[in-house]
Amino acid sequence: MTSVAAVGPVRAVSAVDEKLCWSVVVNARIRRPIPASSDAGAVAAMFGLSGCQEETLYDRFPLEIKPGMIVVVTGPSGSGKSVLLREVARQVGGTGWLETEQLASSDSPAVEVLEGGPLAGKLEMLSRCGLAEATSLVAPARFLSGGQQARLALARALHAARLSGRAELVIADEFCSALDIQTARGLCRRVRKLITGSRLAFLVATPRPELVPDLQPDLVILKPLGAPARMLDAPRRARRDEVLRWPINRGTIRDYHDLAGFHYLAKPPACHKRVYVVRRPQTGRYRRWRDLASADLAAVLVVSPPLLTVRGRNIATSGRYCGADRREAIRRLNREVECISRVIVHPTYRGSGLAERLVRHALATAQTPFVEALATMGRVHPFLEKAGMTATHVEPAARRRRRTARQYVYYLAEVGR
Repeated sequence: MTSVAAVGPVRAVSAVDEKLCWSVVVNARIRRPIPASSDAGAVAAMFGLSGCQEETLYDRFPLEIKPGMIVVVTGPSGSGKSVLLREVARQVGGTGWLETEQLASSDSPAVEVLEGGPLAGKLEMLSRCGLAEATSLVAPARFLSGGQQARLALARALHAARLSGRAELVIADEFCSALDIQTARGLCRRVRKLITGSRLAFLVATPRPELVPDLQPDLVILKPLGAPARMLDAPRRARRDEVLRWPINRGTIRDYHDLAGFHYLAKPPACHKRVYVVRRPQTGRYRRWRDLASADLAAVLVVSPPLLTVRGRNIATSGRYCGADRREAIRRLNREVECISRVIVHPTYRGSGLAERLVRHALATAQTPFVEALATMGRVHPFLEKAGMTATHVEPAARRRRRTARQYVYYLAEVGR
């Protein structure tokens, strides 16, 4: 049996205080009693062990966390990272702790696991945490993979903290331990963007120090085995993701079909003009064994002819492609506009900026003066605006305002060709 003794003062500060912080001082000592059974007693006598082993993990270790901060505790397994997290949670109280056990048996769809708030807010949080494909949003949580359940637990904790209206401390133990390196790095980058400038703080423990640069923490605590914890200088800049150096090449519609299952629209585009893809480069004659499980096709973008009738286009262009002469309007439309009809990034590589990079490439290589795009998830995924397109929010027509009427965001970019 293992027991921990820890004490430390907590400074409670009002949520409206601009100097809000969580301050703790941790003293933790672990005691490992040796059972008096025959075999255990014989082994203890053989090595000269007493009836109880004690180890001091933290000796008046101070920790101060403010909203907007990410604090990472890293070190090998068994060094005492979880002890520090539990003591901070015990002293502070009211923290959000990531839990995945309940999700493993839950029949609630992922989008309903997040409670309260508008649907758009839930979708945004799920997307930020790496759950954006329609199948994972509506499937019962127990059918998700272990990695998806971990991301869903993160989304639930962050969503609840954001809805509370107060400064909240979210704690995650064994963060990203169930995710492959590419997915973990993408999630770390999304968490950093979410925490920055918010009233949330994130305290995370991980045995994977390679993820620290992607989290860009404000404070790093290193806890070695059998040695005192110490604070390290945090990396101020994230390393450049190698994914952003992968080339963009022309592909085929078959590449779209390979990733179509990760897009929220089930049907393929009616036709296409060009397809751009990003593939993971091969390294030497044989890929490294650790890369074999990673997806070769990272992202795909499909350029199609424009649809004949789009309300958002009529609003954004003041009816330029309408008129009494229908044939002339259609000829002008096909001559001046092409459409980005699909942008899909494999879940492993989400959060790396590939979608924005592909859109910029499509605009730079456009064969018409204007490029448009329609996005049902436009309010959740603003990558089209980040790539330089102008958004027009379109609500359903008055005669079609019912729950099944699709709302979308219309995007338009003038490329001057």
